[in-house]
Amino acid sequence: MATTVTLSSVGVSQAINLDWRGSKPVTAVVTLGSTTMTADFTIQYTVDDLQLTTTQTWINAGSSTGSSATHFSSANADAAVTMGFAYPIAALRISSTAISSSSLTMKAIQGAGW
Repeated sequence: MATTVTLSSVGVSQAINLDWRGSKPVTAVVTLGSTTMTADFTIQYTVDDLQLTTTQTWINAGSSTGSSATHFSSANADAAVTMGFAYPIAALRISSTAISSSSLTMKAIQGAGW
């Protein structure tokens, strides 16, 4: 079952904790609450276990391996933003520098056993 977080103001969302020990692929989907809203956001991940450290290092994800951070905006409002992670990560969150008149929702799902 997917885990969901919602962000309705500038800043960062709560983190979605993942099972990094299982090393299964993760898919994250961000949808905008309205096609008329203004938004600018990145999807961030960490390899620091949320249960073991209070000072995680958050990395802005790029749309391809090795690329710099990908900023998504309300120009993407007519389609969900989807990002996949084939390598182990410990958590995900949304970071937004602009958001108005609605909210961003991220759902993350992680594969189970092979």
